[in-house]
Amino acid sequence: MTGIAFFIVVATLVSLGILIAGGVSMARGGKYDEAHAFPLMEAEVIVQALVVGMLLIAAFFWF
Repeated sequence: MTGIAFFIVVATLVSLGILIAGGVSMARGGKYDEAHAFPLMEAEVIVQALVVGMLLIAAFFWF
C-alpha cells in the first residue's frame, strides 16, 4: 500500500467515525445535539474535502 493510500483509508475511517458521532448526537437530541451538531458537521465537511483532495492527487499521479 502506498503512502497516500494509507492516508486515504485513515481519513475515510475518520470521516466514518465523525458520521457515527453525528448520528449519536442526533439520537440524544436536546441541548447535547444543539451544542455538537454544527462542529460535527463542519468537521465532516473538512475531512471529506481532504479525502476527495487526496483521491484527486492519487488519481493524477497514478495515470
